[in-house]
Amino acid sequence: MNGDNDCSMKYDYIICGGGTSGCIIASTLASKLNASVLLVEAGRDAGVAPDVLVPGKYLHQLETDVQGLWHLPTVPQKELGDRSIMFLRGKQVGGSSAVNYMALARGPAADYDEWAVLTEDDQWTWKNTLPLMKELENFRPSRPHGFEQYAEPDPSCHGRDGPLKVGFGDVMSPGVELFFRACKEVGIPVCLDNNAGNPVGVGLAQFNTRDGIRSYSANAFLGEETRQKLPNLKVLTNTSVDQILFHNQQAEGVKLFDHSNGSTSQVLCRKEVIVCQGTFGSPQLLMLSGIGPKETLEHLGIRCVVDNQNVGQGMLDHSILTIEYQTNDDIPAHNQVFANPELLAEADAQYAKDRTGPHNVFGTSGSVAFPKIRRLFESPEFEALDQQSKKFMLESTRPSAEIWLGSGPAAFDDVKPEDTYMTHELLLQNNLSRGSLSLQSADPRELPRIDPRFLEHPFDKRIAIETVREAVAIGRSNAYNSMIQRMVHGPAADDDESILRFIRANLGQGYHSLGTCRMGPPTKDGTVVDQHFRPLGTKGLRVADISVCPILTSNHTQINAYLIGRRCADAMIRDFHSSS
Repeated sequence: MNGDNDCSMKYDYIICGGGTSGCIIASTLASKLNASVLLVEAGRDAGVAPDVLVPGKYLHQLETDVQGLWHLPTVPQKELGDRSIMFLRGKQVGGSSAVNYMALARGPAADYDEWAVLTEDDQWTWKNTLPLMKELENFRPSRPHGFEQYAEPDPSCHGRDGPLKVGFGDVMSPGVELFFRACKEVGIPVCLDNNAGNPVGVGLAQFNTRDGIRSYSANAFLGEETRQKLPNLKVLTNTSVDQILFHNQQAEGVKLFDHSNGSTSQVLCRKEVIVCQGTFGSPQLLMLSGIGPKETLEHLGIRCVVDNQNVGQGMLDHSILTIEYQTNDDIPAHNQVFANPELLAEADAQYAKDRTGPHNVFGTSGSVAFPKIRRLFESPEFEALDQQSKKFMLESTRPSAEIWLGSGPAAFDDVKPEDTYMTHELLLQNNLSRGSLSLQSADPRELPRIDPRFLEHPFDKRIAIETVREAVAIGRSNAYNSMIQRMVHGPAADDDESILRFIRANLGQGYHSLGTCRMGPPTKDGTVVDQHFRPLGTKGLRVADISVCPILTSNHTQINAYLIGRRCADAMIRDFHSSS
């Protein structure tokens, strides 16, 4: 890049953030329009860290990949014993799709219909969203040998020609069949396709991997071959967008910061700036640029361009707990591979040879239960909800939680290398506590103040308690008698108080934060962007990532990011042609 105040560079479109949504927008605009596109990413380019592609190393990556992750601490959470939670987000081309669990879980059709109601925009209904989901995916319906009875994907709900590779694991991780039996014992039915609009039940998980390789936003939409065909696309990495430049309320460009040498520069746009920096980065950039609560911005010395009190508000997230067990020694587990240098070397060699082995199996092969927990609806916390919230929770296809079967320990740290472990990972759905993000200063390098307010809504505590009870019941089932030796991480007793103590000490973020730049009608309370992704009161500016989601969907929110990116790109293409 050039030095300070250099305005020599000019593009038609500038995309701020090369994450899950940013990649699909950049690729779509550059391939379908006679226009120049600049994609700016604060982190590294794709391909720099090959382990990103290795499914079985995703947890190791979260623990060790300092350069490829944002580490964003929350303020102390009063309902969690004043613990601060570290939020992790992808800092590389591909964003968090480069570091997530690779679960492609759409959630219930009812969530998309609710999205349409909240935005007063029918394009978000399940009926109108499903065709886009199908266009995005290249679904391989083959089921793992020996587990055919547990999956029967609905061909009317899946696409075969899209860029994102989706399917079942090639080989199941240990204990899958027992997990199905255990879920049946506690009353959870089998779901043959949890991506067909009703995920309630236990089924084989669907993942965005193929032949032992992660399929994600970077290699699906901005792979090397694609980039070579798009000379009108420039990808700029290790560069942050510090500020959006405005003339009155018209976005005219961006101010950039080059992390390699500390220089700044300005790049102008002819048409639009698109902000795709995620739930935390997008509201932060808007506020640094003068879009947000006027009094707060002016107190920090930031000129207010548009006064909008809703920027950074309304944050929602799932939350995670784990129940963990020591298992019989004859059942291999993930922890044994990484704890033993010889086993790890063998796994590395096998993966390098043919993309099989532990680095494939443990990262991408398993099952998940989406239970409807009836005890929730008999609780005083449920009775205290308003009628609209009750109706939302009772919808028959909307699960109360996710319970995953995992290999190896997660939170339990008194691990003996010779022992084997398994984990039930609990993802708490439909949380009602709303958090916020705000600026601490006008310095773009200073992290924002993040307060998710975990468990502050009484119903969230009840969701957590009853989900733990459900998971413990699964672990105590007769089906697991031959596998489980003892619980090593879980509540000390079955009463509410004991379970809540365990929850307060161990609850973590759900990696699905959204809603800080909420989409809605311009006249509706809480709205930051309209149905066309435009921040209210601005021109030439859009926000397109999961920060705009108006609902905490009962899914893995990467699918939301793909849909938002695609919908925004389509809207921009229509506008391009209508103005030509």
